[in-house]
Amino acid sequence: MRSTPYRLYALVDCNNFFVSCERVFNPKLNNRPVVVLSSNDGCVISRSNEAKKLGIAMGEPFFKLRDVVQQHNIVVLSSNFALYGDLSTRIMNVIMHFFPDVDIYSIDEAFIDLTSLCKNFDVYKLCADLSQKIEQYTGVPVSIGIAPSKTLAKVANHIAKKHVGTHRVFYLDCTQKTQGILQEFAVGDVWGIGRQTERKLHAMGIYTVAELLTLPNKVVHENFTVVMKRILLELQGISCIKLKDTAANKQQIMISRSFGHRVTELAQLQEAIATYTTMACEKLRRQSSITAGIYVFLHTGLHGAPETVYRNSLYISLPHRSSDTRQIIHWAKRGIRHLFRPGFKYKKVGVILCDLSSADSMQIDLFGHANLVHSEELMQLIDEINNKFGRATVQFAAAGLEKSWKTQFAKRSAAFTLSWHKLPKVRLQPL
Repeated sequence: MRSTPYRLYALVDCNNFFVSCERVFNPKLNNRPVVVLSSNDGCVISRSNEAKKLGIAMGEPFFKLRDVVQQHNIVVLSSNFALYGDLSTRIMNVIMHFFPDVDIYSIDEAFIDLTSLCKNFDVYKLCADLSQKIEQYTGVPVSIGIAPSKTLAKVANHIAKKHVGTHRVFYLDCTQKTQGILQEFAVGDVWGIGRQTERKLHAMGIYTVAELLTLPNKVVHENFTVVMKRILLELQGISCIKLKDTAANKQQIMISRSFGHRVTELAQLQEAIATYTTMACEKLRRQSSITAGIYVFLHTGLHGAPETVYRNSLYISLPHRSSDTRQIIHWAKRGIRHLFRPGFKYKKVGVILCDLSSADSMQIDLFGHANLVHSEELMQLIDEINNKFGRATVQFAAAGLEKSWKTQFAKRSAAFTLSWHKLPKVRLQPL
């Protein structure tokens, strides 16, 4: 049994998550270089280890890679966020089944507070078992870093990804080991240190975490914000970042997409904003919230001759807080109509639901109760149908039917876990 500090955290991170999700249902992708592209097949957002070894960088535009893809026979896939989201939910449910205190940090990451367990259990073994269970239940490999602070857990996870061991778990538990690792750990790889801060540190001659920890307090105080002070304490094993409430709701909900081709007509822009507003309202109701206002925005892109570039946004305060898709679509379409300028070729529109609060806090006038009940029942019925039979089984006419503007996913895989018609087919060969 290892000796443990006052606090102890683990970071569970899925390895090459989007690629790993694709490999679950297509084993032919194993041991091959694979990349997954962003919306509209624009740039690389996930790479297999084989693709990384070929020098393909995260965020690299796909059009620059066509020769490399052909030369090395790289498999290129469009993003399939419905599939990735479903597998993410399954992975997080596995984690929460085995551990009581979990903070879901992103679609492929979760922190676990191990403090209450470390006195009576071997937490390394618990995490090794968890790694094995996640891969067994979902097919997705994960790496787990364990440390006395969340920032050090990120460092430990970074090491675990390169760890040759079977379970891909690394425990950063003693001062001597920590100091040895931080001697070579780049400051730019530390959670919370962005590119601007990295450049500033490099200008001061600071390249590794060990060098960063030697900075006098006076220098830190004069040159950096309180965020850097907190990072430094975390790197020393002093926990400053608490585990958030896993049920905490988002304070804003944004949905936006690039179009499959440039759009010039107001009607198509309004169809798109109605579609994205519908998606945002579904998320809003899922966390039992209501919104007091919305931002709508549109733009042609950042590049091109000045006379061809246009971008604008508008905040709309709703007459009363709501989660009713019909009402919010009405105001979103009005906003886009106000922003629209003919003669431009638009690349993207989007909506942000702002000033969110709990649905339980809604205040209505004396005669508004009946309308509110009707609205809630209707939205609940639509959500239940779409959850059972698939998104957009029931949709609003304002969102259109053909959606010729829709984002293109030329190489998207099937939604294997979300549709009966797209379940993987298994063929048995006779003995």
